[in-house]
Amino acid sequence: MKILLILYPIKPYMDELIGEEKLPKEKEKIYKFYQTLIRKRYPDFQKVFILFSDKSNLTSPDISQLPKGFNFQDGDIIKASGITFYDHYKNHLYPKQSDLLALCPRLMDKLIVGGFHLWDCVNKFAKYAYHSGIDVLIDEDLTEIFFDLVRKFKNRQVPIDKEKSLELIRKELYKLDHVYIERAHKERANKPWFVQI
Repeated sequence: MKILLILYPIKPYMDELIGEEKLPKEKEKIYKFYQTLIRKRYPDFQKVFILFSDKSNLTSPDISQLPKGFNFQDGDIIKASGITFYDHYKNHLYPKQSDLLALCPRLMDKLIVGGFHLWDCVNKFAKYAYHSGIDVLIDEDLTEIFFDLVRKFKNRQVPIDKEKSLELIRKELYKLDHVYIERAHKERANKPWFVQI
């Protein structure tokens, strides 16, 4: 089974990335495009969304944190991390990676990971999955990078096709100073769960 796992697609994270100046309808349009990217890029993947837990019941996801217009479809799996957003944000608590992995269907041929944030929860989980023997890759377009790309491309949307998106990112990257490119290579070295640029 092919799994797409999205960690913590919540309004506090997305609103901060979009920016306060955006009107509610503009924000909703961006949220919907993020979902379109998920659905169209991975049509044959089982989608698993992990949310922070409801404070009154740690086994229930806190759906009150979802942005307006963020919808699930039949067949999606929505799970709770076992940690509330408050405990994560204020007390710096993290769920165990093994507990998060246990929330996914058992038979996995391929695991794609997205969500928030790339160099924190997403990276930690992908690393754990890799060392657990799972074929895993991070889709950076489905992390906070999505919001950078939306701003950068302005009237153009982030390409649905992952290879086209990588091509655009590589072009942008190679316009920059070689020191930045070297740093990007170094950050990804020995991390096969990242696309190597």
